[in-house]
Amino acid sequence: MNEQLIVKNFGPIKDATVDFKRVTVFIGPTGGGKSTLAKLAAVFRDKRFYADNDGSSKPEDEFKNRQILSIYSINKYFNIQTQIEFQSDTVKISYANEQDRIALIGSGERAAKEYFNYTTEALTSIRNILAKRLEPYESKTKGTGNEQSPDIGQTQEDIKSIILNLRESKVFSNFAMRTKSEYIPAERAFLSAIEYSWAGLIRDNIGLPKILLDFANSFSLSRKDVSELDIPFLKAKYLHVNGRDFIKIPDREEPLMLLETASGIQSVTPMLVLLEHLSRNTEQAQSFIIEEPELNLYPTAQQGLLNWLVEKCTKGENDLTITTHSPYILSHLNLLLYAYHVGSKDEEKRQKVAVIIPEKYWINPDEFAAYYVNGPEGAGGVRSLLDPETKLISQNELDAVSGIQADEFDQLLDINRGF
Repeated sequence: MNEQLIVKNFGPIKDATVDFKRVTVFIGPTGGGKSTLAKLAAVFRDKRFYADNDGSSKPEDEFKNRQILSIYSINKYFNIQTQIEFQSDTVKISYANEQDRIALIGSGERAAKEYFNYTTEALTSIRNILAKRLEPYESKTKGTGNEQSPDIGQTQEDIKSIILNLRESKVFSNFAMRTKSEYIPAERAFLSAIEYSWAGLIRDNIGLPKILLDFANSFSLSRKDVSELDIPFLKAKYLHVNGRDFIKIPDREEPLMLLETASGIQSVTPMLVLLEHLSRNTEQAQSFIIEEPELNLYPTAQQGLLNWLVEKCTKGENDLTITTHSPYILSHLNLLLYAYHVGSKDEEKRQKVAVIIPEKYWINPDEFAAYYVNGPEGAGGVRSLLDPETKLISQNELDAVSGIQADEFDQLLDINRGF
């Protein structure tokens, strides 16, 4: 995974450069901009962003008015000083001084061939159009002993032109984004509380956030595929029976309705069911972006949930981005990073570490990023939490984020002792 997001003067974010990895985490105080960065990543990974334009608007309106931006409620953050740039292996989007530019990037034979490995109807269309573009060349070289088509790496400008010309037919969107993005909002806990009423709320159009409605629809569809799901870190089991959601817990013969369970179970269950459903899709890489996965969970349950997310959401080419307020999440991430570090030294250490922390939960430090986000703080308010040498979250950062005030506690001890 190779993605970078640069944001200046956008909402609470004054100046931020974020490199997304296989696992990326944002932590910081409320209102600092964690969700803003996560939502921008979700926007730029969403195919609808590249396909909604009808060609009739100005460049700046084209960027600001796409429906996908409204879904994430970030349109209002644009101003004359806003600068945004998102770059992946396949696309580069830039917005500065009300100029919107979206283009395919990449050069060389290897990059082009990687694009063509993505077999979809959209790519077939691109192949066909490109073949027609090359027909004149092939006819000129026929019989000359030089009948091989030009190196595909030499046709990058042609590919750019073709895709940009086909945006209205959604070819560009399918070609540009090879991953499917799924955003899990913090408001998901609301879904369990209105388990049997949300369909009517949608019907009556009472103004629920679109992002929550999207999640509700996705969860509803996923229940058809996931009728049972063990939730080991909560010692519970999800059951979907006759259109209703239940939770089976130990020492109780009859299951509880989901809406009758503890708030932590209500918050986490719809998310897990949806993620279980999506993780079974091995045909396309997926990006999972989750707001505050730890909602209403005890620290040990947070750790168990994080293990589950790493296992389900990072297999294959999938990636995971989370926003969090929990220092327990950071501490446990450090544990999973260190497990990889130690277990990778040799086979003996690998086996010993795996007994303590199963290998399926390990995180490669080279595929991990963590950022403290507090937009109003200092010049930028966004900084990496990683020690560049160890590639782990530094202990000083852990202490700072945890709010540990050792000096103040020592002062209280001194007062108590009469010093």
